Amino acid sequence: MKHAGVVAVGVLAAILVLAGPAKSLFTDTALSENNGISSGEFDIAISKDGSKFYNDAKLFEFSDLKPGEERTFSFYVKNRGDVDVSRLTMTLYIRDLEEGTMSPAEKAVDNTTDVGELSGYLIVKELRVYLGRVSWTVDSVRGRSLKELGGKGVSLIDKPLREGERLRVTMTVEFSKEAGNECQTDRVLVNMKLSAEQ
Repeated sequence: MKHAGVVAVGVLAAILVLAGPAKSLFTDTALSENNGISSGEFDIAISKDGSKFYNDAKLFEFSDLKPGEERTFSFYVKNRGDVDVSRLTMTLYIRDLEEGTMSPAEKAVDNTTDVGELSGYLIVKELRVYLGRVSWTVDSVRGRSLKELGGKGVSLIDKPLREGERLRVTMTVEFSKEAGNECQTDRVLVNMKLSAEQ
């Protein structure tokens, strides 16, 4: 009897092995498709009055300036992207020209007929940046001429310019009282490049 019981258990085990593993009645799966990763947009733009912003815009024009006079101009910079701007640099590119025919008074002291001297006498009195309720002056440019600043980057911010934020920049320039007849009928073309970094 004992032997028959062992044989029966062995036969039952062989049947189970041949039948394969038992299957559950409950099953389920989860699927995740088309997962994506995209980059943010990094974009600044400028404006003369803060209403519409452009990648390229003329921001100021002054004429008939006399020694001792000063002019202030403003412009706006906006972060149109969705990535914070941590560094914003302004670089001025200066080109001095003689505009028109030299007057007799200018001819007597100026021997450069195609290059003007005006940028050496346009002195930055103040450069101020406004961001929300906070403002600060950029002291590194105060008292320097446009000629001295030409081609040099000037840092405008020391805190992030966040998505959708805009800042206002004002610059006051004085035509030096030290200017003489060599500056008559001169013209300065100023190209301004604003460079942003993340």
